[in-house]
Amino acid sequence: MLATVAARATWLGALALTLVLLGVGKAQAFDNPDENDIFWQTLSTMDNPNDVEGCRAKIDELWDASELSRIDVERREAAGEVITNRDEEINSRDEAKRISLTSGYYNSCANLDEGFELMRTSMEQYGKTSNIWEMSDWHNVTGLYFESQGEGRIYFDRTIDFMSYRFQIFLQNFSNLVEMENGYISLNAEMVPDLKNYGAVLTMYNLGFTQSPDIYMNGVKADPTNLGVVYDSGTGTLTLNASHFSSYRAIQKGKKVKKMSIGKLTKKSKNITYDANRSTFKVKATGANLKSKGKSTTCKLGFYDAISVKPSKKGKSIVCTFKMEDFPQTGYYPLSISIAGIGETSKQNAVRIR
Repeated sequence: MLATVAARATWLGALALTLVLLGVGKAQAFDNPDENDIFWQTLSTMDNPNDVEGCRAKIDELWDASELSRIDVERREAAGEVITNRDEEINSRDEAKRISLTSGYYNSCANLDEGFELMRTSMEQYGKTSNIWEMSDWHNVTGLYFESQGEGRIYFDRTIDFMSYRFQIFLQNFSNLVEMENGYISLNAEMVPDLKNYGAVLTMYNLGFTQSPDIYMNGVKADPTNLGVVYDSGTGTLTLNASHFSSYRAIQKGKKVKKMSIGKLTKKSKNITYDANRSTFKVKATGANLKSKGKSTTCKLGFYDAISVKPSKKGKSIVCTFKMEDFPQTGYYPLSISIAGIGETSKQNAVRIR
């Protein structure tokens, strides 16, 4: 019975990842299961969140392959239990054990769609919509779009497997990774490389320009012909093709824009030693145009927002403070700085957590 409770707790913890409100406030920090975790394995075999039979069939397959027993044994050993007959336990075909290990997962299969439905309801409540909910086969999603009412729309013209690990991570972190505001649409391409080249078509609403505006891509003026820009001054609607999607901004024709950039990080900022006893750590970077008067400036390391952002008065440097607890996983993280409605800049492998 305890094994069932533990298994179900792990499963439901992973299920909770889907409950982020898209486009509402800050996405929360989750301890995502490893990419090879049973949760992702099972999700990848389902046609859509309502595919209970596909979910349960995968659980049965994992039992038959002794994977559920192996996971159970490893969890108990991690808790300090000494298991002398390890191989025998892993390869056991005992019926009572099968019921104990699978029942919690079965119940979660039946409830998985509730998490996605809550996410859908929350999106709609805050003016965010998507046609993902209308798809019967989430492995072959064609014509996917996300829209923010009155602000903009992102449409992907290539087929996407939305039941994969990478795209579920994107969905969970949507509000941190995608911004649509006042003639500005961006995708944090450093964190979502899978989507960067998926042939996005962007639409901006209610721009109010009397003539087709200039378009800046990643802070650099772009050739509107290459982007296939179409502008309707009557409705203030602009459409462009973003074959390599990052950030796009429409501004009044002829107006100058200062390019943002991240240059050097201090030696101390480049390498952070994870210490559970510390509550925060700081990252200081120099650069150009890192602050815009009257606009909100945000800083992100990986998926996580800084709890404090302090640009210098002239915008030549910035100090971002992050929660230490968000970075137990070692490795290199990209640093991104964004000014609402103005632009963003990123630096790959900027900070190493060790």
